[in-house]
Amino acid sequence: MRVWAPMHNVAGARIIVGTIRTLDELRPEAEAMLIVGDRVSAIGSIDEVRDAAPDGIVEEHFAGVIVPGFIDAHSHAQRAGLKALQLLPEGADATEFSAVMLADGDADPDAPDWLGAEPPRIEDRLAALRVVQPLLHAMGFTGVIDPAVTIDELAGYREAHRRGELTLRVVAMPWPQLGSPAVPTVEAALEILDSIDGATGDGDDRLRLGPIKVYYDGEGMKGQALLETPWANEDHGVQRLSAAEFARLATECVSRGWGLGVHAVGSRAVAEVLAGLESAGAPEVIEPLRCQLIHAYLEPSAESMRLAARLGVVASLQPSIAWNNAAGLAHRLGDRVLPVNPMRDWVDAGAIVAMGSDAPYFPFNPREVVPVAVDRRMRGLAEPVGPEQGISVLEAVQAYTRGAAHASFAEDRRGMLRENFLADWVLLDVDPTQSTALEFAASVVLRTEVGGVPVFQSSPDSPSSNL
Repeated sequence: MRVWAPMHNVAGARIIVGTIRTLDELRPEAEAMLIVGDRVSAIGSIDEVRDAAPDGIVEEHFAGVIVPGFIDAHSHAQRAGLKALQLLPEGADATEFSAVMLADGDADPDAPDWLGAEPPRIEDRLAALRVVQPLLHAMGFTGVIDPAVTIDELAGYREAHRRGELTLRVVAMPWPQLGSPAVPTVEAALEILDSIDGATGDGDDRLRLGPIKVYYDGEGMKGQALLETPWANEDHGVQRLSAAEFARLATECVSRGWGLGVHAVGSRAVAEVLAGLESAGAPEVIEPLRCQLIHAYLEPSAESMRLAARLGVVASLQPSIAWNNAAGLAHRLGDRVLPVNPMRDWVDAGAIVAMGSDAPYFPFNPREVVPVAVDRRMRGLAEPVGPEQGISVLEAVQAYTRGAAHASFAEDRRGMLRENFLADWVLLDVDPTQSTALEFAASVVLRTEVGGVPVFQSSPDSPSSNL
């Protein structure tokens, strides 16, 4: 039974009482936490927290399990909102949102995000964010990393932030569209980056600039991933940048304070990107920029994984892409597909793993994505694919929280529930530190808070209703 305080108390001091899984190895469990403003002021036993609180403070008691809020490390949230504006019926809930996005991708994987004759206006982008944020909160998300933000999309995020309309915490990765007709050269891309106010890491806890987005190879499903071992007939895949061009881009970006998040699906792409980053700076220079290997799911070598760990390069991985692509890749690669998206190897190599989805183009509800990372059951295939590459439910949740917080420049204030951390949390009806993949898949999000402010709560008769 939940006991609710009046809404005018929500932003003030209050005690949250319940089963809390902090994901903090120093204190993994707690009975209560004191929230003051947007921070966790104290956390521990009920008596410890009551002793730290002022007299007469409101207590709220929750049935369920409280965990840190989920952060999708690879979510095109604004584009998802534009699609939702056009495709969702009014009043659609998170379950319908997820189903409609998947059906749209199945019907046409290259479907445009916007169907209008003219590009979306700033008001369209703001409307998109108003639609999509509550739907993502209903899935337990408190933040996203948007991995390919055009100049117009960045303007949309910044205007939403200016108006106080960002309820998600957003890390926006600028995409200069290098390789397009309008931006054919490294120099042209650098000119665009020089025009942006700020560089990687700049901003605040609601909106921050991330590393830039760059494409090194193509899509795995289309046989375009750049592999060391050929696809067939000496076809190694598509290389969008030469190794020399990428190394020059990396050096110039790092000197300007920009990190790089690089689409690198195949083994050769991963190795060459890491070599370029290593040439651009020492680990103590590269790591603070939160450079990313994005996707990295086809045959990355053990050597590459160790080098990523040493450099502090984040492995931004999306189990839902493997879920969608495994059957087609098996047709192309045979048994080479078995270790697709080798999360176990990435974790064991000591790399920082941040988990995401590539929303809205692939399944993006954590209740869909976590079980794929654990049980390795893929779409259209009867048996698990490479089950030895599975990770535990807890490891998957950590990648969605602690790993993604690190990629968001926020490992010292997000991703765990700890004193002085931001009060971003989600209430589930299962304990992810103890549940099976099937139990997690069936779980229900009961409440989501961002900075101590409720942004979603379920009602008894409608688990997906919004505040």
